[in-house]
Amino acid sequence: MHIHFMKLAIAQANLSIPVDSAYCVGAVLVQETHPDPDSDLPQEDRFRVVTTGYSREMPGNTHAEECCLLKLAALEDEAKEEEKDIGAKAGEGSGAGTGVGTLSKLQKEWIMYSTMEPCSTRLSNHRSCSDRLIESGVRRVYIGMREPDHFVKNVVGVENMIEKGMEVIHIPGFEKECLAPNQHVLQP
Repeated sequence: MHIHFMKLAIAQANLSIPVDSAYCVGAVLVQETHPDPDSDLPQEDRFRVVTTGYSREMPGNTHAEECCLLKLAALEDEAKEEEKDIGAKAGEGSGAGTGVGTLSKLQKEWIMYSTMEPCSTRLSNHRSCSDRLIESGVRRVYIGMREPDHFVKNVVGVENMIEKGMEVIHIPGFEKECLAPNQHVLQP
């Protein structure tokens, strides 16, 4: 299962347009829809992709994880609007009780897959991806590799997330594939 989602993240990284001042990273936000570890459901039925993202996909020098979270926020806003519409049509006004659905109810079950360690410092002075993930309620982050110190020295995204109670897991064996879209900045 982790291999599948990391390969999806790598495919996203390969969509990034290379620039001299940044890495090409891919990310996939996954929701565990049936968090019961004793469930008889096959793995592929227990998880679903909610959003994907890659570096600079959206305007504003966006990072991959940031794109996933921005798309999630848009989905949540859309779900709230649908909830309101359903409630109004049913005569409830507020839409309470109609079930905004699985996005907000299973927030604690969100899992991020990223080809590279979420940043701890951004040279653009934007909020870091590790801080965004901490604030978002994502509970677990799988990474393909630590961030090289080419742009920022002493990257501590992993440490920041662990310090705040998140689980961060490196999936070994993907370093070469995760570095491949970044040769434009890593070659001498």
